[in-house]
Amino acid sequence: MNSVIRWFEQRPLRLAGFFLVFVSVGLLVFMVLLDIIAGLENPYLGIITYMILPTITAIGLILVPLDSWLQRRRAARGEPVYPVIDLSNPFQRRIAIFFAGTSVLILVVLTVVTYKAIEFMDTTTFCGEVCHKIMRPEFTAYQRSPHASVSCIECHIGPGAPWFVRSKLSGAPQTYHYTVGDYPRPIESPVKALRPSRDTCENCHWPKEFYGSTLETDITYRTDRENTRVVTTMFMRVGSGGVPGSGIHSHMVGEIHYLPAVEKRTEIAWVRVKRADGSMQEFVNPVYRDDLDEIRKKEEVRLMDCIDCHNRAAHDFEPFEEVLDEAITRQEIDPTIPFIKREAIEAVGDIEHIPTEAEQAETVRRIEQVPKFYEEEFPEIYESRRRDVEISVEAIKTTYLETTFPHMRIGPDTYPNWRTHTGCFRCHGVLESASPGGRDPDISGECDLCHTQPIMGEPGELISGM
Repeated sequence: MNSVIRWFEQRPLRLAGFFLVFVSVGLLVFMVLLDIIAGLENPYLGIITYMILPTITAIGLILVPLDSWLQRRRAARGEPVYPVIDLSNPFQRRIAIFFAGTSVLILVVLTVVTYKAIEFMDTTTFCGEVCHKIMRPEFTAYQRSPHASVSCIECHIGPGAPWFVRSKLSGAPQTYHYTVGDYPRPIESPVKALRPSRDTCENCHWPKEFYGSTLETDITYRTDRENTRVVTTMFMRVGSGGVPGSGIHSHMVGEIHYLPAVEKRTEIAWVRVKRADGSMQEFVNPVYRDDLDEIRKKEEVRLMDCIDCHNRAAHDFEPFEEVLDEAITRQEIDPTIPFIKREAIEAVGDIEHIPTEAEQAETVRRIEQVPKFYEEEFPEIYESRRRDVEISVEAIKTTYLETTFPHMRIGPDTYPNWRTHTGCFRCHGVLESASPGGRDPDISGECDLCHTQPIMGEPGELISGM
């Protein structure tokens, strides 16, 4: 061992390399074992373990041969000199044994670390919290979505190596733009070159399965003293992607190609439907009838799939009042506190406007002043239920901060949800037959194509009235 130590001491650069490797590998072993046993929930610990420490190890490994190369270059004065390896020499033998043993150890450690690094990059923690400035809005919406238990890569990458490699290559320039701070605000949508949903969504959802109709229940609250609960129910004609004319999912029967009028797909210029029987029908937006050739030069004709309606399946930015109603339903905000919804709405003010960071801070201050309203107007309630009021006000503040993101310029209207009327009415009630005067009908905008008329009442009342 003294020979090995002496060999390193002779050259400071080589010693520095050995020190970096020794420390980083030791920390790597400890952190990986900690991750395997307890898990690394903190994204920064994951970055240190699977990005920073392996980089330090690599630098240390490079310094040892770099030192040898520099020494030989100086000794030979530019002439190539190759080392003579003589294992009969005890000194060289001990050095060789040391390097063979440490090389095996380092190889094993780096193999495990590489596997765990790839695994870490596939986690929701990595996707949602590492680049927290950019992804905090998306991660916040994801956490309250129906897909909150589905990992990001299952939808954004899917199975197989090609799209995994493609995603990592596309992530390299994104990392650069994040580092220099010139990323778009808000994130551009729709995402270009997104993997087709038949490779991702349909691993869990099968559109050809027959669903029939499902019951939709919407719970809201009035701004009166009692925060009166209002339940609106209706049947959604979900239907099937395997039965023609059987509801909403009949859009998946045959093929539907469409041409967006603008890049964000907020308007549709042209649609061609290939029906199950092989017949074809075309529809056109009268506003763009004379401009189709120009639009085709700018926009790409798309084959309709799941995300053309379910475009915000895991990242829906709902308006403040809707999220507020959900919080009241979950009892995070106590509906038995008089006027609690009214006070929340008044404190927040204009929910359509995307605030600046200063305006958001001012809104938060107004929310924090709500307890004073109860202290002055309802002193008995405030005295007996002070803790309930404070918890509800804190929940109102959290709800507000989860719906507006000034640093990314995101509000409830930034990313339209095509699963709503906003998406349906891009085509329905707008597009006309491409053959005016012919027998082909226009695309109807009648509400009962997709759902029954909404009624006020509990779900059981709707079912008993059918």
